[in-house]
Amino acid sequence: MLEAQKAGKDGGAGAKKADAGAGDARREMTKTKEQLEEEKKIALSIRIKPLELDAMDSDELKAKANEIFNIIVQLEQDKYDYEQRKLTQELDLKELKERQKAQLRQKALKKGLDPEALVGKYPPMIRMYSKYERRTDTRTYDDRKKLYEGGWEVIRAESLDAIWKEKYEEWSKRPSKRLPKWFGERPGKKS
Repeated sequence: MLEAQKAGKDGGAGAKKADAGAGDARREMTKTKEQLEEEKKIALSIRIKPLELDAMDSDELKAKANEIFNIIVQLEQDKYDYEQRKLTQELDLKELKERQKAQLRQKALKKGLDPEALVGKYPPMIRMYSKYERRTDTRTYDDRKKLYEGGWEVIRAESLDAIWKEKYEEWSKRPSKRLPKWFGERPGKKS
């Protein structure tokens, strides 16, 4: 029992430390420009050591100048290397994005969607057959595209054509003589 209470106290201390970290972040956000400038000057004074040029003779000055020059050259070389690495990484990322777009286009075509459907930022909308009926659209992308190319009249004409061909085939298959032969008396004829 005592161990559980001690563990609870330790956990409370950890929580207080986490709250303190959040408080530090809030304090950083609310600092004025003057305070930030002063902190920057203090940090720079720690990093940049002042040179005592009066105490040095000519050989020491040359050596110090040479040392600083070498440091600057090394920093410039590093800067150039990092810039080149950045450029190559950007080109690689661009190439990878293009590959991904091509793969997504193929995937969309395989699913019967618009080729650009999966390439964009957001997933494709679920196409409904009509905004009044809760039925998903089973038509392919090409069929939907034809709707806008020729309009409803073209689709209606195609469907009427198909119906006409069906009816014509049924009609042409019928026997040429429609009435069956009557054996015996024909109805309606009085003898």
